[in-house]
Amino acid sequence: MPPTLVGYVPREDIQDIWDYLDKYSLGMNHYRLKVNAEGGLSQCLGIVGRRCLPPDISRQSWLHPRLHKMLQDFGEKHVRPHVNWTSVQVNKNFTCAPHKDIGNMGDSYIIGFGTYAGGELVIEDAPYHVHQRGLLFNGSQHLHWTRPWVGDRYTLVFHTLEPKARFNNIVPAWSDYEAVEDGGKWKIKRLSDGQLLWGKNGLPHPLKGRKKEG
Repeated sequence: MPPTLVGYVPREDIQDIWDYLDKYSLGMNHYRLKVNAEGGLSQCLGIVGRRCLPPDISRQSWLHPRLHKMLQDFGEKHVRPHVNWTSVQVNKNFTCAPHKDIGNMGDSYIIGFGTYAGGELVIEDAPYHVHQRGLLFNGSQHLHWTRPWVGDRYTLVFHTLEPKARFNNIVPAWSDYEAVEDGGKWKIKRLSDGQLLWGKNGLPHPLKGRKKEG
């Protein structure tokens, strides 16, 4: 399917996410250097690859469970009518060089918001204005990048992680986890066993305990 704009999103439907991202930083990402050589504010919530371990819930989800819930609610209203997703990439003022989304599969849903002007998403030389407008496109197949902008530019990219044979082609679903309020705090609940994840009480880091060679 060619890139397709799927509708305008009113500001009130995205304001809570905008306010949260204005108030809290998700931190720098130094692992997407092929996309942005300087690194930047670009983090993924939901299901992520974990190096040598099978895909599982992102630490960003248990560090920011209320944001996870906001993304869930937004997705159910605006994204689910078009595509399913396992993961949501959250970007703030993140410039993207021409690239393809290796590791994703199928169509993604992207939307931009903020005070910015310019910043079109270019897909195979065709520019698209995604400011408060949802766009479906297959980022794993089509080369895409961003144009310059002024102001603060946020984007959300709802996408699906591609299964890998070495992990038996199994990718958990976004719906395997949910954000819940517990003891006055937001936490992520793993539905298979009821385990609660939040703050420093998350899953072990995939490199924890590994000894460096040499």
